[in-house]
Amino acid sequence: MAQQIVGDLRTLVTRRAGLKRRVALLVPDEALRSALEQNGCVVLLDPPTVESLAEFAPDVVVAFDGFASERADSFKRLASSVPQAELIFSFANSAAASLLLRGLLGVTPAPASSERDVRSWLTSAGYVVRSRDVVVMPHVPVPLSADTEAAVRQLFEQLNPEAAADRVLLVATRGLEASKPERTRGLTSIVVSASDDLGALEGTVRSIAGQLRKPLELIVVSPLPEFELDSVFKTVRGRAGLELVVKGGVVGDALARTNVGLELARGQYVCCVEAGELLERSHLSSLVKRLEDGTAAWALSGDGGARFEVRAWLEAGAVHRARYVVDRERLGSFTLLFAEGVDLAEAMMFCRLAALFPPSWLPGPSTVDVTRAVKSDPASLREVLAARPLRTLSAIDLRAPEPVDLVEEVQSRVAARSETAAKWFVRGRELVERVRDAAEKARVSAREELEKK
Repeated sequence: MAQQIVGDLRTLVTRRAGLKRRVALLVPDEALRSALEQNGCVVLLDPPTVESLAEFAPDVVVAFDGFASERADSFKRLASSVPQAELIFSFANSAAASLLLRGLLGVTPAPASSERDVRSWLTSAGYVVRSRDVVVMPHVPVPLSADTEAAVRQLFEQLNPEAAADRVLLVATRGLEASKPERTRGLTSIVVSASDDLGALEGTVRSIAGQLRKPLELIVVSPLPEFELDSVFKTVRGRAGLELVVKGGVVGDALARTNVGLELARGQYVCCVEAGELLERSHLSSLVKRLEDGTAAWALSGDGGARFEVRAWLEAGAVHRARYVVDRERLGSFTLLFAEGVDLAEAMMFCRLAALFPPSWLPGPSTVDVTRAVKSDPASLREVLAARPLRTLSAIDLRAPEPVDLVEEVQSRVAARSETAAKWFVRGRELVERVRDAAEKARVSAREELEKK
């Protein structure tokens, strides 16, 4: 394992280990040992047995990939021998673009683990993850052109943003972790990011409570304490098919509150709105039906136009998160969380979804009343709007099947028939004129013959 440690990773481990602590280093790396000792730490390097580790009584245990060869059992033995110790564990990320790329090229990748598996092993051993860091390792050349490699890496990172992380470093301690809600198939969750405007929230809540789609989980996340929100929910509490979840006292911007709601959401189908936005009764039911009847990962409400084109919607500021419903079971490893503290986060999420998953578009007038415009400065979105390995955003152009306009159709057919009739009329008139001319000439000729006689 020593050859996998680079300078940045050593620095990160040293910083996480802290100052003047007893550190058990389960990695035979002298450079890391020296760095820890310079911070005043007492270091036990690569203890030969569990007993010697327990006798050392460390404050911190540092371990790497090889330690978890027996998966959860490795962590359980560690937890039972030194339950008081903080664990710093770093591992190669199996979702890393660098590993996936080497695998595609037929190169046997180094042993790696998925973060989901590692967290599961830690939880089973009674650990709670307190912090997380990612490490990008030095670039290893592959037999591809630079442009091709960049395109493939970009594809992996589109599918899973964590593909950029070559290694993950988790800091965990013993404790109880709050269980995450289990996904409920068929349930629709709608996340409302609220402000301190109770009037705006009340209007949105009422429009959601009246939705035709049931069952429905309504999650409201607000900066206000929960007791101040009680008056808003008096008329909707206890309604059949509506489950209410309220999370108050949440700091951050509107998208940060949306992310909190997404973490709480149990629904297979998810829609996110902002307080003040109103939904027609059929908004959720019509979009979810599009998803149930097809294979798309998200369904999008129209804006009254005859087509859906990403760039046009961006320019119009119409890419609101309230306009679409996402089927989380069809997203794969795609993370449905918005970037926080970024002006263009809502537009960026819209673009990422559009680039990876062609939406099922519901043409016609909009079923959501939204007055705000989403920031989507074309210059700032240049990178997001660039050509993608899967498809070019500018090529995503869904046209509505144009309905037959009977009046226009009749007028067109009448005009065509009239034109044909007019042509025949002209021809007939010309023929009549010719006959008349011939008859007149015949009469004149006959008269002249009679006069001669």
